[in-house]
Amino acid sequence: MLAITACDSFSSGSASPLKPIPGHVPAEPRFDTADELIAALGKEGIDCGVLRRRQGQVGSGSGLDCVASIDGERFENEVSVFDTGVVAEDEIGRSIASRREEPYEHTLVAAGNWYIRVLKPAYAPQVAEALDAVVLPPLFPLPDIPKKPRYKDLDSLADALDASVGCEMREREKDAADAMTCVTQRSEEPCAYLELHDTSAERDDALRLAISVPELPRFIVTAGNWSIQFCDRSLGREAADDLGGVVVS
Repeated sequence: MLAITACDSFSSGSASPLKPIPGHVPAEPRFDTADELIAALGKEGIDCGVLRRRQGQVGSGSGLDCVASIDGERFENEVSVFDTGVVAEDEIGRSIASRREEPYEHTLVAAGNWYIRVLKPAYAPQVAEALDAVVLPPLFPLPDIPKKPRYKDLDSLADALDASVGCEMREREKDAADAMTCVTQRSEEPCAYLELHDTSAERDDALRLAISVPELPRFIVTAGNWSIQFCDRSLGREAADDLGGVVVS
């Protein structure tokens, strides 16, 4: 798969339809080259050493593969920057979609005129935060998710969970304003991770990212504008029944 370049994944003669860039992908920042992008990443404390450079279609942009390190863990990234004077944004959208679908099912970080394939999805949120971007996980199928109930804030969601399987010792996540952990019944440590989501698209991306990281198995319950990840399957099933949610696992 490393031999497949992002810049080769679209062409004016492609049989696949053009697609818009997902609406929640920020319009900025934009970069002229892949080197400029990894320099910006380095300024935020994530150095990414160049392994190899990739040549896509002439004049379409630039790409390279690099290796970064977070908390002592090394992981590779495929960086693709597109020249929007040559490449239409709907062509970038088509390239993004093809990367997220079968057979590739890649996890991307995207904004502006670029995206990065993060080979270890667990580190994609930190890469996205460093570049003011968003994570676009693989387009795994999801069940039909009820539109309700919805909650106005995390405390309301936590109260509903507390009435079901407990939610004590609540602690807000430092790097996520709309996320919280708490201790449930039959657990001595935080066993529930609660999130509120601004849009259905952001909720679905959060769900898909959670199930794309095999190192962190989770039992997830969701509906409306919220999701809860449990470390205990039996608690998750009970909460799903009580809160009117569906299971994603």
